[in-house]
Amino acid sequence: MNKITAKSLTIKYAGVQGIYWMVFCTINSFAAVSLLARNFNNQQIGWLLALSGVISAVLQPTIGSFADRAAKVTLKMIISVISFVNIVLLVGLVVTDDNLVITSILYGGIVTLTFTLQPLVNSLIFEYINNGMKISFGMTRGIGSISFAVLSFILGQLINQHSPSFLPFVSIGLYSGLLLLMQTFPIIDEHKTSHQSADKKVVTESFWVFVKKYDRFLPFLLALVFVFIFHTVINTYLVQIMVHLGGNEGDLGLSLTIAAAVELPVMLAFGYLVSKVSNGTLLKVAGCFYIVRSVLFIMATTVAMVNFAQLFQALSFAIFTPASVYYVNQLMRAEDKIKGQTFIVGATTLGSVFGNLVGGWLLEQFTVDDMLLVGLAAAVIGCLLLFYSIRTKEQRRVEEASSAS
Repeated sequence: MNKITAKSLTIKYAGVQGIYWMVFCTINSFAAVSLLARNFNNQQIGWLLALSGVISAVLQPTIGSFADRAAKVTLKMIISVISFVNIVLLVGLVVTDDNLVITSILYGGIVTLTFTLQPLVNSLIFEYINNGMKISFGMTRGIGSISFAVLSFILGQLINQHSPSFLPFVSIGLYSGLLLLMQTFPIIDEHKTSHQSADKKVVTESFWVFVKKYDRFLPFLLALVFVFIFHTVINTYLVQIMVHLGGNEGDLGLSLTIAAAVELPVMLAFGYLVSKVSNGTLLKVAGCFYIVRSVLFIMATTVAMVNFAQLFQALSFAIFTPASVYYVNQLMRAEDKIKGQTFIVGATTLGSVFGNLVGGWLLEQFTVDDMLLVGLAAAVIGCLLLFYSIRTKEQRRVEEASSAS
C-alpha cells in the first residue's frame, strides 16, 4: 500500500461518504420533485423508483461477486466507473426533452446505479481497515448524514425560488467530485482468504434452506419489509404530504434536514447504547416508535406537525438500522453472517419497492390520508412481527436445547 496515514485516509473517506449522501439527496430524496416537474404522475414515479430498486438489488450482489472473483478489479475502480456512467446519464438527462420514455430510462439508470453504489462505498473503507488502518466508520458515516442534512435544506430553499431543473447539474458536479476523489485512494493488495472462500460456498445455499436453519428469521425479514414500506412511503412522497398541508419544496428540504440531523447523534452513540441494552430490545423500541411516528403523520394538520413527527426519526430509523445489523450478526453462525446481512439488504429493498408502488398508486387513485393509513398499517404489522421474531439469548438456548433433545 502507498504511504498514507490513517488520519488522511479518514479525511478522504469522510469526503466520499459526504459526497455520496449529497448525491443520494439530489437524485433519490428529490426524485418526486424532479419527476413531477417533468410531467410524471405519482403512479409513474412509484413504478420507476420501484423498478430501479429491484434492478439495484440484483446488481449489488452481482457486482460484489464480480469484484471478489476478479483479482485485478478493485472497489476503487468499480466506484469510479459507476460514477462516470452516471455523469454520462445525467448529461443525457440535461440535454434531452421531457420525453417520458427517455427520461424514465435515464433517470431510472441513475437511481439504480446510485442505489448500487451504497454497499460499495460502505465496503470500500473495510478494505483498508482489514489491512491494518485504524479508521472510525461511525464518524465518517456521520459526515454523510451531516452533508445530507445541510444539502437538503439548501436545495429545498433553492427549488422553492427556482425550478428543479438545476438538480442534474448539482448531481453532475457531485459525481465529478467523487470520481476525482476516488483517484486519490491508495491501491491495496487483495488477499483471498479461506473465510472468503467459505462465504462463496454458502452463497449457493437456497433461501428456504437458509431460513429454516434459524427459527423466526423469516418473520424477522418480513418485519423489515413492512417497516420499510412505511419508511419509503414517507420519504418518497414527503413533498406530496407537504403540499397537501399547504407547504412547498422549501418545507420538504427543511423536513428532510430535521430527520437527517436527529438521526446523527443516535447513530454515533449506538455503540454505547448496545452495550447497555440488547439490540433485540432496541429493535422492539424502534418498531414501537415507527408506529408513533406513523400516527403523528396521520394526525398532522400543519407542516410544523410533520416536522415534529420527523424528530422521531431518532428513535425509529436511527436505532432500527444499526440494531438490525447487530442482531443478525449475533444470531448467525460465523459461516452465515455475510449472507444474513445480504438478506437484510434484500428485505429493506423489497420494502422500498412495495412502498414506492403502493404509495404512488394510492396517491393517484385516492388521497394522501389514505396513503398514510396504509403506512400506519404497515408499521403496526412490522412492529408485531418484530416482537414475534426477536428472541433473547436465553430463549434461543432453551429452544435449541429442547430441539436437540
